[in-house]
Amino acid sequence: MNKPSDTTAPATRRDHGHAPAGGEASHGRISHTLRDLERWVAWSIAAYTAWLGLFAYPGVPEIWFFVLYAGLVGKWAEISPPRSQGEMALRGMALIAGAYMLHTHTAEVGGAGGPFFFWLSMTCVAYAFMLRPAWGAAVVAVAALEFTVASALAGPPGVSGPAVVQNGVLHLFPLLLAMKFGAVMRRPDDMLESGRIDAATSLYNQAGLVAHGDDLLAAMRRERRPVSVAVFDCADLLEVRSIYGSRIARQLTARVVSKFESIAGGAGLAARTGPAEFTLVLPGLGRDKAMAAIQRALGRPGRVEFDAGDSEIVLVPGMAVQAVGPESASIEDVHLALRQELARREEEEQRRQNYLQRERTRHSRPMGMVSLPERSGPHARAARVQLSKTLPAPLAAN
Repeated sequence: MNKPSDTTAPATRRDHGHAPAGGEASHGRISHTLRDLERWVAWSIAAYTAWLGLFAYPGVPEIWFFVLYAGLVGKWAEISPPRSQGEMALRGMALIAGAYMLHTHTAEVGGAGGPFFFWLSMTCVAYAFMLRPAWGAAVVAVAALEFTVASALAGPPGVSGPAVVQNGVLHLFPLLLAMKFGAVMRRPDDMLESGRIDAATSLYNQAGLVAHGDDLLAAMRRERRPVSVAVFDCADLLEVRSIYGSRIARQLTARVVSKFESIAGGAGLAARTGPAEFTLVLPGLGRDKAMAAIQRALGRPGRVEFDAGDSEIVLVPGMAVQAVGPESASIEDVHLALRQELARREEEEQRRQNYLQRERTRHSRPMGMVSLPERSGPHARAARVQLSKTLPAPLAAN
């Protein structure tokens, strides 16, 4: 860490917890279980749409555009799993937008109340189950608005009043049941997940790293893709708190967390595994690609810069990166090995600093004055005369 008055300040060993960088740890988060399930909602809609396109509407090629659309929404959920309620609700509304285009721009399918009504019903039931009640109700409200507008735009022979009532009765109660069942089913999952979240940073803690890191490792091995683990030691965070105060320390911590989250991305995992230690699991990346991703986010050498008003703080974390090999039994084993590697490097650096300090101390000692031995004879007189010629003349006073 560089300070305006001292660029070689000693690093404090560890930092204790900072105030939350991202709010309450478990508030609005999506568990890994639901993150893995979401993509299947869009893919099931795509599969059912393809089934109808093949057997019910073979002469309507526009249907295949919507098959592709729903498939891409599912792929979006797979590549960038949601980390908040809003992100998941956004994808549900994207499916409703696709339903609107299908109902209003493809006359052959019978409008909003036709066979493709399932675009709305499956979306509402699934997202009402997965989301918290407020977000689920928002998705259902948008779906109801879509149904009303699309039905009105269809015109004669549009959806009749009894059909609207029938669809409302058929789907209102399933939606209410989905919300209730979802709340009950999510409760143990939320309790388990809250124990895996670090309250200070909203990242995963050690337990979350072990649980979800092993899941990622197993998935990458099934797909025969690489995975890397990176450990960062940000020991200077405590010194920032003591020098600049709690407010600057919280802001710097939030910036550090955002950097690590950007490196992990939607598919990776970021965890706070020590008072000032952060661990990333990067699926799909070997060591070289992991280093490249880290350098893109932190620069080279890796650092986190923060403008503290009248000065700039530069935090340079210690870092160790390793690709997980087939011999590694778990993410916990890799994490332990990387921590030991960081500790070994720190010990070597401390020994080097101690050696340099001793060298500076040894060479800065004052030397004793050495007098010439008394000599007699003409040779001694010549030596004194020769020596006197090399002495500097005294400066004349002004």
